[in-house]
Amino acid sequence: MSLQGNGNNHNFRPNLNDENDSFLKFNDSEEYAKITGQAPTSVEQDGSVEFGAVEDERKKKLQEAIERENSSAYEDLDDFVYRQNKRRAKTSGHRHHHRHISPSVLSPGRARRKSTSSSKKKHRHKHHYHRHHKKKRMKKWQKVSLGIIISLISLIVIMIIAVVLMYFAGKNALLDDGGLNINPPDYVETTNNGQYIFYKGHKYKYNDRMTSVLCIGADRDAEITRIDGDNQEFATGGQADSLFLVSMDVDTGKVNLVNISRETMAEVNVYTSRGKAAGSRTEQICLAYAYGNGGRTSCQNELVAVRRLFYNLPINFFLSLNIDGIAQINDSVGGVLVKSPETIAEFHEGETYKLQGTLAESFVRSRSHETYKGNSLRMERQKVYLEAFAQNVFTKTRAKLTVPLDVYNIAKPYITTNIGLNEVAYFTVTALRGGFTGLDVQNVPGKTKQGEKYAEFYVNEKKFFEMFLDLYYIRVD
Repeated sequence: MSLQGNGNNHNFRPNLNDENDSFLKFNDSEEYAKITGQAPTSVEQDGSVEFGAVEDERKKKLQEAIERENSSAYEDLDDFVYRQNKRRAKTSGHRHHHRHISPSVLSPGRARRKSTSSSKKKHRHKHHYHRHHKKKRMKKWQKVSLGIIISLISLIVIMIIAVVLMYFAGKNALLDDGGLNINPPDYVETTNNGQYIFYKGHKYKYNDRMTSVLCIGADRDAEITRIDGDNQEFATGGQADSLFLVSMDVDTGKVNLVNISRETMAEVNVYTSRGKAAGSRTEQICLAYAYGNGGRTSCQNELVAVRRLFYNLPINFFLSLNIDGIAQINDSVGGVLVKSPETIAEFHEGETYKLQGTLAESFVRSRSHETYKGNSLRMERQKVYLEAFAQNVFTKTRAKLTVPLDVYNIAKPYITTNIGLNEVAYFTVTALRGGFTGLDVQNVPGKTKQGEKYAEFYVNEKKFFEMFLDLYYIRVD
């Protein structure tokens, strides 16, 4: 049904209570009769029906019918506008707002009539807003930058996890004493296989937080020493030019270094040319290295001799460095600054030198053969060098945690060791945590004498045992 208003006033809504509303027209007489229940008063030439004067009751019914038709037309138009705006929003991607338009803005003959059947529910459209956001795409350089950042973060996390795992694995290995069995001098009383020692009226407990590594400076090109006898003993593996026992307290991070003279007279295991044990004999401790293949077997035999010298102290790890690798390792930390304690070769007592390349090897290896004290003087230079080298490594490690691992990898072609990266990581982290303040270097106390052919160093047992007690035990009374 279409309703026609007065003139062009499209917002006009008829009121049948007004006697002047007789101009209201319907499109055809059938619709008029259906709504009003009576025949039209007159029919126009265009087929529309004009409503004339009727009684109040019929006016009321007609008014209600018109209002229902108006409401239906509004709802149809509102739904139409909503769908149209929704389609526009999909194509434009912009925020939009539904505007409700009166059905009278349309031409009277174009408003759709919605069925008033009771089987269909009326559509009630609520006024609302829709927001549509356009997804922004990342530029190529942003994707690349984000990928690099994520990769770096992942790498750092992996490194941290790896160092932590290596740290604890190294700790468990280094603190394994393998069953303590200390064998001190006969005049010293012990209990629990040396866990407790009673000395000069005091009680001492073994410090199970100490770990030790034997470091060997090996000269594999040294003159071959052969010992021919009934058992066909031999020594072809070279010699231990220098020996250091490095010990660390894992709770404090303090590092002690005991310098052992290569000429120390000690009990050394000897072997036949076929590698069979041929007993032991007292000779220079450096020759323990010679009874082996210049590799692991030489290191193991040297470790046995040093462990025996230190009253069967648990020493499970060794590291042997061929002197050919000194220059490369020295240069890997940018060189080492030292002050020479004696005049020898190209060095002068009291002068400061920046050791690089072969100069570092000369400083730690040269010794005078004109005096039996030549090795003792060399040991002093080696002590100076090791302290400066360790301090240099520690300083660089504070700026870059992987420096010890870098040094280890550079030294690898020149070393023989049973120390793995786990132990290196543990030593590094523990030293850093303890705030490394330098090496506490001590020499095994004793005296050098000229033997029949070579210099011989004899340990002062009392002083050595007291040093041993001070380093590896804690007074508990």
